[in-house]
Amino acid sequence: MFVYLSPEMTYGLLIACVVICFFVGHAMDGVMGPVGFGVFGNMIILGTGMALGLFVSELAGMPLNRMEVIVGASLVGAFGSLLILALFKHLFLRT
Repeated sequence: MFVYLSPEMTYGLLIACVVICFFVGHAMDGVMGPVGFGVFGNMIILGTGMALGLFVSELAGMPLNRMEVIVGASLVGAFGSLLILALFKHLFLRT
């Protein structure tokens, strides 16, 4: 996916992704409270889930040349992974 981008554009997109993951991770930390993973934990989970969503959509044969598909796969992967891990944490740490 990053093959056709210049190095400056690639680094800019990666920095933008890190900043967005930080702000969304901070917001999710406030929303989730004790069920969450902290700001940096949420940030790592969101970034990894985004990459996983893009990877799965590429394996499924979806056209990644459309912005709607990229944004949808990224959001579903990021928030889906955060949801699944929060559910597992809640189930396994139940008292």
